[in-house]
Amino acid sequence: MNYKIALIYGGNSNEREVSIRSAKNIAMAIVKNGYSLCKYDLKTDWERFVNEYKIADLVFNIVHGYEGEDGTLQRKLEKLGIEYIGSDSNTSEKTFDKWAFIQSIKKDFSVPKSFLTDKYIEPPLDFPLIIKPRKSGSSLGIHICHNLDEYNKFLKEELQNFGEIIIQEYIKGREISVSIIQKNDETLVLPILEIKPKNEFYDYEAKYTEGYTDFEVPAKLEKDLEEKIIKDFKKLFLMMNIRDFCRIDAIIKNDKYYILEINTIPGMTELSDLPQSAAAYGLSFEELVDILIKNHLKD
Repeated sequence: MNYKIALIYGGNSNEREVSIRSAKNIAMAIVKNGYSLCKYDLKTDWERFVNEYKIADLVFNIVHGYEGEDGTLQRKLEKLGIEYIGSDSNTSEKTFDKWAFIQSIKKDFSVPKSFLTDKYIEPPLDFPLIIKPRKSGSSLGIHICHNLDEYNKFLKEELQNFGEIIIQEYIKGREISVSIIQKNDETLVLPILEIKPKNEFYDYEAKYTEGYTDFEVPAKLEKDLEEKIIKDFKKLFLMMNIRDFCRIDAIIKNDKYYILEINTIPGMTELSDLPQSAAAYGLSFEELVDILIKNHLKD
């Protein structure tokens, strides 16, 4: 049977360009795998999709950031009654909200000390510290503040840009990315990827500019720590009711991990973490996309 896949991408968030790059790769993989493809930019083609969605067997959502990752698009698709790849609306909403996510897991997993504010407050932690938006992705709006001047500058800017800001303990250590996929009823933790940015941290520029970051996959970790991460992060995947795929970002310091955030619509660009970990597992990009599709299309 020639299944038709509706690829929804783009959207209105500040991660639009990343979504477009992800969608280009996924579109090629869908066609190479023998499926029919129809493409819809969430920003310009939503009405057309609503008029045409019944011709599609499955939606592949690759809209990063708000609308595509926070439960908004998921609720619209659920209302239409069409099957889609990725976590459902409730899970998406809970995980996109970094503050809600941290609060929901801190009893079971190690996380950095964090404070939430919607206005200026005196630094609640020693420098250096992190400020980050409550709801955003691709490291947009994240800063390491080394002193009071930087803190005042960046907190004021990002409160204006995002409204609510998390002030977080800065943990200097090894940055890792753990990608997890479902294959039918099996949950697979892919090889752990260590991120070695040439910038101070894995910011937007380091994520999406070739040559700005070195990657090591599989990461060289002590066996006991690696086994603990695999076990714990798989538990987190199931506990949060993640579906199909995700990426979990963490820091390792003194043989202990700290979970930073979870991404339920991970990047699928040429430089993104999930495709690299999948390749280290032995999966080509086309095979990865096909697994996600076949989770939903059962002959």
